Amino acid sequence: MKISQENISKRKSKTPLSAQDYSLKLVSARSYSEKRLAEKLIKKGFSTEDTGKALKKLKEYGYLNDEEFAERLIENGKKRLIGRIKLSYELYKKGINKNIIDKLIETFYTEDEERSVMLKAVDKKKVSLIKYRENELIFKKKLYDFLQSRGFSSKIIEDLIKQ
Repeated sequence: MKISQENISKRKSKTPLSAQDYSLKLVSARSYSEKRLAEKLIKKGFSTEDTGKALKKLKEYGYLNDEEFAERLIENGKKRLIGRIKLSYELYKKGINKNIIDKLIETFYTEDEERSVMLKAVDKKKVSLIKYRENELIFKKKLYDFLQSRGFSSKIIEDLIKQ
């Protein structure tokens, strides 16, 4: 197969995407927070003015909404059996505003839900903790460490361990 000069020039002549086109391409592949998408656009080399315009358009179209993005992440976090503390941190890392995080966590992830998620996590972990059953102190420490690493609050963990 011969490669002609004409084919090479066709490949190189792609027109560069505008900030809006590039952001639409990104959002079509997966969801982003407003902050994370802005960082990606600026890293790609678009000006802050172009980035701002593109983000504004995406918001108008309804493709960019931090609250809906955070709600989906909260639901996903419950399925992954992680606690409110770790979930809040993950949302913050994704670029969600702290006020939005606090409001949505209180609304969509109550303490009762956190307790039930924690019990599911304990049920899943019980099998690997059986070998520590003879030594109650080590068992409780291992269970406490596991739940704390999952982002559950100390208060809820201590209540569970007392039971």
